[in-house]
Amino acid sequence: MTDDADETTAGRDPADALLVAAHEIRLGILRALWRAENHALPFSDLRRAVGVRDAGKFNYHLSKLEGRFVTHVEDRYELLYPGHRLIDAVQSGVFDREIEDTEIAVAGACRDCDGDLVFTYREFIGRVRCRDCEETMLGYPFDPGGFAERDDEAAIVRAFDRRTRRYWRSGTDGVCLVCAGPTEVALVDEATTLQALDRYDDHYASDQPVVAAVDCQHCSFYSYVPVGVVLLGHPGVVGSLFRRGFDVRDRHLWDLPFVVDADRVTLAETDPKRVVVTATPAEKLAATVDETASIAEVEGLVG
Repeated sequence: MTDDADETTAGRDPADALLVAAHEIRLGILRALWRAENHALPFSDLRRAVGVRDAGKFNYHLSKLEGRFVTHVEDRYELLYPGHRLIDAVQSGVFDREIEDTEIAVAGACRDCDGDLVFTYREFIGRVRCRDCEETMLGYPFDPGGFAERDDEAAIVRAFDRRTRRYWRSGTDGVCLVCAGPTEVALVDEATTLQALDRYDDHYASDQPVVAAVDCQHCSFYSYVPVGVVLLGHPGVVGSLFRRGFDVRDRHLWDLPFVVDADRVTLAETDPKRVVVTATPAEKLAATVDETASIAEVEGLVG
C-alpha cells in the first residue's frame, strides 16, 4: 500500500473526521456554504458570512475542512457531499433543539373506544394516541427538525406521517433510509420474542399480534413495523384499493385499518411464519406475507 493510500484511509476515519469539524468556526463555514447559492462562495464572502475578522485564523480552519467537507474550485469554496450530510445531522435538531411536550388534535377516532385521536410528541417520539383510553395507534421517532418552518399543526402531523411511511417502506424493502445499508427483515410474534412485542406495544402501536422486525446491518437503524405497511409497496393491492374508492395516498398511516387494526392481521402459519393481512373485509382483499415480510400471494385483486 502506498503512502498516498495510507493517507486516504486515515482521512476517512470517522472519529478523525468528526474531530476536524468539531469547532465553532468550522461548523460556521459549513453552514455558510450550505446557505449560499449553489453552496459555494469566494474566500472573502465566506469569511464575511462566518464573521471572522482575522483572515489567517479563518484560513487555518478552512484548510482543515478542505478535501473532506469542502473543496476549492477556481475562485470559490464548495460544500462537498460529506459536508451536506454533516449539516443534515446538525439541522435535524437532535443535538441542540428541545421541543416541549406537544399535543395536536388529529382527525379520526380510536378503533377501540371511538375516542378522539391526538398527535403527541415527547423525547423525540411522535405518537398518534387515543385521548380517552390512551391506546397508541402508531408511533415513531421524529426529529425536532420536523417542527422547523411549519407553523401549521396539520403540516407537522403530515410530515410525521410521510417520514414514518418512507422509513418503514424502505426498511421493509431491504434498504436503510438512514445510511443506504442492507436491512434484515423478519416476522416476529410473542413466541419469537416477547421483548420485541412489549417494546412495540409501548413505543409503536398497541396489540399487534405479529410485526416485521427491521434491522440495518450497517448502522443503528432498527424498527418494528406493522405488517400491513408491506401492502403499500404492492401495486396490485394499492390499485385494487383505489378502484374500490380507497386511495392510500390521501390517508395517514393511522387512517389505514390494515396497518393499525390488530384484527386485520392473522398468524396463519408458524414454521415458517406466514401472516394474512386483510385490506378490505367486504369483497375480500387480503395479502399473505411470508417470514421475510414479502408478499407471497394476494386474494381479491381487482383488475
